[in-house]
Amino acid sequence: MRINSMDALLKTAESRGRKRVAVAAADDRVTLVAASEAALRGISDPVLVGNREWITVISDKFRIPLESFDIINAKDTMEASVIASDIVSSGGADILMKGNVPTSKFLQAALGPAGGLKKGLLSDVEVYEDDRGGASRLVLVSDGGIAIAPGIRQKLEIIRNAVVVAHRLGISRPKVALLSGSEKVHPDFQSTIDAVALVKMCHDGAVEGCVVDGPFALDNAVDVEAARAKGIESPVAGSADILIVPNLEAGNIFCKGLQFYGNKMLIHVAMGAKNPILIDSRTASDREKLHSIALATLMCP
Repeated sequence: MRINSMDALLKTAESRGRKRVAVAAADDRVTLVAASEAALRGISDPVLVGNREWITVISDKFRIPLESFDIINAKDTMEASVIASDIVSSGGADILMKGNVPTSKFLQAALGPAGGLKKGLLSDVEVYEDDRGGASRLVLVSDGGIAIAPGIRQKLEIIRNAVVVAHRLGISRPKVALLSGSEKVHPDFQSTIDAVALVKMCHDGAVEGCVVDGPFALDNAVDVEAARAKGIESPVAGSADILIVPNLEAGNIFCKGLQFYGNKMLIHVAMGAKNPILIDSRTASDREKLHSIALATLMCP
């Protein structure tokens, strides 16, 4: 059954039972609120790794109930990231979550020899709720957080990772739009050249369980009337489930625009490692982090 809203996502996660989440550098109010709420809702059991004193001070000050949670002390954010990653890689938790630590340091620990979670290409899959026209549906965007300037081989992995997330959200055959600044192939737009190659490769079976087409400009990927106005005929046009951006800059700007100008809740899960990884921004709200935890639980067996 397709999950079409953030509320439905949360309810689905609640119905599946608890997963264990190792939180690196958990000495952060928003992260602690999200972890506590996820536990209260029966979604997850957190293992909090970080400065034990600060975790206690924050929880007391803001009345965050942490009495039943496992807390592991760490001297700094790097050690916290390594310890949390090791807990996940050794089977002590299902999901790794970033707290009050820069993403670069966190992923260095998680994917390095000490963390042991590296498997394939890691890519960030963002999800937002599109409620235009009165009907809600979840749309995926990738990659706006990890792969800076992916080539064709990397973009195939980005598509694969996003399709896995879409399948877990009940989208049985997601429509994948390869975005660019134009829907026409142009020699000065490398993303349009990449799109042609990717469509051919996916048509030949490089990525299964989806329909891939492009290049698309954003408007004709998500709006039927815009696609019709430009005479674009494609099963993906106007109704894309997954938007593959050309590079991190485009994805990051688009997603921040959704948040700060569109007032959309944006949630994340990084795929391609041995376990789901959560890299929500340190500026994300506790509500966004709660829903990201819920999303990650759906990625677990």
